[in-house]
Amino acid sequence: MYDFETCVNREGTAAIKVDGAMIKERFDLDYFDDTISMWVADMDFACAPEIVEAIKNRADRLIFGYTMPSKDYKDSIINWYKRRHNMNIEPEWIVFSNGTVAAIRNVLYALTEEGDGVIIQPPVYYPFEQQIRETGRKIVNNNLVRNDDNSYSINFDEFEEQCKQPHTKMFIYCNPHNPTGNIWSADETQRLLDICAANNVIVFSDEIHCDLIRSDSEFVSALNLRHSKNLIIATAVNKTFNVAGLHITNLVIENDQYRNKLVSYKGMVDLSPFALETTVAAYNRSEDWVTQLNNVLDENLNYMDEFIKLNLPRIKFVKPQGTYLTWLDFSDYGMKGSDLLKKIASEAHLILEDGIIFGECGEGFIRMNIACPKTVLIEALDRLKRVFG
Repeated sequence: MYDFETCVNREGTAAIKVDGAMIKERFDLDYFDDTISMWVADMDFACAPEIVEAIKNRADRLIFGYTMPSKDYKDSIINWYKRRHNMNIEPEWIVFSNGTVAAIRNVLYALTEEGDGVIIQPPVYYPFEQQIRETGRKIVNNNLVRNDDNSYSINFDEFEEQCKQPHTKMFIYCNPHNPTGNIWSADETQRLLDICAANNVIVFSDEIHCDLIRSDSEFVSALNLRHSKNLIIATAVNKTFNVAGLHITNLVIENDQYRNKLVSYKGMVDLSPFALETTVAAYNRSEDWVTQLNNVLDENLNYMDEFIKLNLPRIKFVKPQGTYLTWLDFSDYGMKGSDLLKKIASEAHLILEDGIIFGECGEGFIRMNIACPKTVLIEALDRLKRVFG
């Protein structure tokens, strides 16, 4: 059994999540000694001890020189995704990137031109839009459709029309979806892949949350479906194993031409020795930790679902199928995002994220990270009840 109950002290680690001074300056939010930070997407659980041990053992080797992706490194990735998701990945398809956001930026530069259209599906992880804009590409919004039960679906007709436009060159897909927590079905993913294939649109499928799914949900990778050579898959140990600060993303690219173009554009990018050891220890030795983690997340989300129904019925909430992120609709309170965030920070002593950053359709929503000990979640929800109940 692993410890998912202890609150790890992050003080003095320069952790963005709990840096009160930075939060005050960047977001203009009050931060107190008892403030609970539940915004940025990293977990409050200690890393798997197998990973910590591997890093310590590597440090004991005393030299930290240039490091290449070893056979053990690539085998650990291949075996993990075969074992857990029945994905067949060849070693030469794997391209290391210093994080997923950097990977998106480099792919945009390498495989598209300035002014090309790139489809995203708001409300969605905001660096997608940021990277498209900063690279001089054109944002094409295929907004998700909010249904009567507060779940989301895809506007396929609009998506197909957008793909038919000659300037549309890429689609950035998010499955499991951040921030809504949707896991798109195999049929939905297949329909998107077929449309993109018919229109020669590159698909960048961000699947970095694919191991963080609910016990009653199922994830199918785009790699396992019928697809053209225009497919790029993003995988990462970062979210699954709470090592986001090590910036370890591995792209899976079947297309030799795409892979060569990307490598030629970004140049030589070596992974650190700690990234290598972390990846191998995570995928080869820490699977039981992930199993227990998902059980803890299930328990947290079940508690949250019941608590909101009983105590905060004006907040509209659908339990996510994947990720450890929750998407809360506060619009019934009639407050704008910044005012809402400030009220929560000053009165509930909680730091959460404004839904508007995920797209205009996120106005009135809050993203809340529940990857924390249950005692912390209970306290946070009790505080919300005191303010909004």
